[in-house]
Amino acid sequence: MPDNDIVLKRIRGFHVGGRRRRITGFDARPRSRVPGDAPVAIDMNGDHMVGQLYAKEYLQSDARFALPVLLWHGGGLSGACWEDTPEGGAGWLDYFLRDGCDVVVSDAFERGRASFPPYPQFLSSPPEHRSLEAVWHHFRFGPGGSYPDPLTPESLRARAYPGQQFPVESLEQFGRQFVPRWAGTDEFALRAYAELLEKIGPCVVIGHSQGGSFALECARRHPDLVRAVVAVEPAAAPAGEPGAGGAPHLFVWGDRIDDNPTWVRYRDAALRYKQRLQAQGVRADWLSLPDHGVGGNSHMLIMDRNNQAIAAMVGGWLRELFP
Repeated sequence: MPDNDIVLKRIRGFHVGGRRRRITGFDARPRSRVPGDAPVAIDMNGDHMVGQLYAKEYLQSDARFALPVLLWHGGGLSGACWEDTPEGGAGWLDYFLRDGCDVVVSDAFERGRASFPPYPQFLSSPPEHRSLEAVWHHFRFGPGGSYPDPLTPESLRARAYPGQQFPVESLEQFGRQFVPRWAGTDEFALRAYAELLEKIGPCVVIGHSQGGSFALECARRHPDLVRAVVAVEPAAAPAGEPGAGGAPHLFVWGDRIDDNPTWVRYRDAALRYKQRLQAQGVRADWLSLPDHGVGGNSHMLIMDRNNQAIAAMVGGWLRELFP
């Protein structure tokens, strides 16, 4: 990882996107705000802001990279995933700050500090709350059916894939950052991301998982603002055709994809989109870590023990584009 000090001139947080919506259907009966206190009238029916995201911007005192780098998180997570790793190591936010980049980390619509509108008054379906069991195999920490009981550091390491780079003994710490997610909200998220792009201006977007899918779609829709896109194990690929002359793309993949049919499907969809990009004359590169002698990486490769080395590969690709 770069050994430069992080010297910032400003850190600022802001919300962007969202519209005022009239929401009704709340029970307006009096209720107690404080246990034991007398009930008071609380009427939540009325105007609410819906659709915004939250962004934290880190501005260098002396930026050494031409474009700001935007970090977009995956499903069931927030921008916290780019910060420290579960066992306390440095994440990709630290890497790109030390590499001299201005960085913007987002919490997408209905995640983290962006907040979410009420269910079922606005969001019609219930949220998904991911369990540790659910992510164990889906995030490729261990084989299907191998989630350990009891949950001890020793059993977690024993049940994980051999050579696993994710710090599985810190699984509970990782689970502390899970947030609810809703289905059918992609267009809300994409509209907010579009407004973020307009606010920041030309930039590089690095997206992980669902955030990688959003990054690909925003690069397709806003080629004037997205100058390069890095899709880290995107969970979907755009259905629309990419335009000619778009931004360079880099797709990054970890290990054990073939052990999980869901990730085979996601990878194959991304590969087809990469081929469509290339057919339009767009640079589209494919970084399969095992093919480069880097094994053991989970879906959370941005948090794996070797995440800084992977960030350096991505950083090298970006420096080649923007020397």
